[in-house]
Amino acid sequence: MGFKRIIPLNIWDIVRRFHMGQSVRSIAIALGYDRKTVRAYVRLAEAEGFARGTPLPDKEVVLSRLHEVLAKNGTRASAQKLLEAYREEIVDLVTRTVNPLKPKSAFIVISRKHALEGEISYTSFKRFVRDNHIKAGPRQPHSTCRIELPAGRQAQIDYAKVGLFFDRQRQRRRILYAFIGTLAHSRHKYIEFTFSQNQQSFVTSHVRMFTFWGGCPETIVLDNLKAGVITPDLYDPILNHAYAEMAEYYGCFLDIARVVHPKDKGKVERDVQTARELFRRELAMDPDIDLAPLNQRALRWLTEEYGRSRHGTTGEKPYEVFLAVERPALIALPPEAFAPAFWRMATVHPDHYIQVQGHYYTIPDAFVGHKVDVKIHGERLEVYLQGRKIKEHPLARNLRRITDPADFPPNMQYAYDHGLPFKIRLQAQARGKTFGELVSSILRVHAFVNMRKAQGFLSAASHYSDAIVERAAEELSFLAPRVSLKLFQSVLRKYAENAATQESGLPLSSGTAEFLRPLDYFTHPQSEEPR
Repeated sequence: MGFKRIIPLNIWDIVRRFHMGQSVRSIAIALGYDRKTVRAYVRLAEAEGFARGTPLPDKEVVLSRLHEVLAKNGTRASAQKLLEAYREEIVDLVTRTVNPLKPKSAFIVISRKHALEGEISYTSFKRFVRDNHIKAGPRQPHSTCRIELPAGRQAQIDYAKVGLFFDRQRQRRRILYAFIGTLAHSRHKYIEFTFSQNQQSFVTSHVRMFTFWGGCPETIVLDNLKAGVITPDLYDPILNHAYAEMAEYYGCFLDIARVVHPKDKGKVERDVQTARELFRRELAMDPDIDLAPLNQRALRWLTEEYGRSRHGTTGEKPYEVFLAVERPALIALPPEAFAPAFWRMATVHPDHYIQVQGHYYTIPDAFVGHKVDVKIHGERLEVYLQGRKIKEHPLARNLRRITDPADFPPNMQYAYDHGLPFKIRLQAQARGKTFGELVSSILRVHAFVNMRKAQGFLSAASHYSDAIVERAAEELSFLAPRVSLKLFQSVLRKYAENAATQESGLPLSSGTAEFLRPLDYFTHPQSEEPR
């Protein structure tokens, strides 16, 4: 429990509560003090004759007696007297204009410099600083220079957390963010509330912002956001690929603000409070509002209310300045909006595969061990190394692996023709020609990676006759080598059940047997008897 100063009125309250029969624990909870503190004052009161069962004198008498005892105690006074000798030094450490210290640091300096460690506590030091009104003077105001830019030159971007909002799609409350873009010249803005801060959402918000403005500024200044900047570095920022592609598509440039330098984009920093207040106001007026109507109201507010009020810095109305001066200066938009691709980084593993969104794709042998950039756009997956495309695959939708045998080195063919994979092929061929071809096609893709799968086919086939295995392989041959073990087992069970049904005849009763006819009864017509 933190330190809570006890004033005389609190002491009287402790004594009075105890005298009325309350326990030390209940007194501590009610007044917010530590039980040891309450117990100390209770014992002090009992020692002075204010125990339970005796008449309690007036408040002035009790407090006067207890104050005399506390003054004689001297424990607290001794720490204050020790610090009083270094009063001027403490004042200088805390209030100096050059490199002033916070009270905690000043306490450490005084304790170590004058060998007071163990003699005084930080609580006593804080009490001394507070009682003597020692505090740093007002900070010197920092001068600043407001930079105004020509129309269409720059937009500043920021993200801000605005609060909790009910997500109807997921049926739970989630953190809501505000994407904010401010044009540096007119101060006209774009505000979009969103649940996500990933690269797709970040780029898409920019696209909608340009559409709202009807153009694109020459430069975009943004913070070191993870969605936009992978490595925050003033001189060589590694930009998110999707973000960089967007800037190139619209013909603008990206400037990254320095780390811990919010004034590099000061025109949008102040708008964080504006966006947060807008969210709270709209939520207060309509607690059941959904996200889409909320964003529509935000854009309407920017053009009809905020944009038509005089700006505190420029003295102009942002939306009117935007219409008259800034919008004509923006870069014209392309005929079609930018469609962001999904980018991520992947490692080429020793088995020549990369893993992307739960699917596996082969990469040529020369790039094993490298980290590559993967781009998913439409139905294609493209792989880049240092900006150069090294592989392209169709996007895997229903398949676990997309494999190109040409990506594997020559020794993979040797593994296919020798060793354990070769023995597996021989065992499969012994069960039937089609089954052998099916297992061989599985191993041909990647003899080592698919060896367990091929062994699973052999294990499944061992429980059935050669005829059933061969028929199942013939039915699934058109799927080779992508046929799954689960499907093969299902087809095997189907043929086995059909064979069992054909082999087992139904038992006939004696009554049923009377109606049996020989086969020629149905093939040779009977002669008709004369009537």
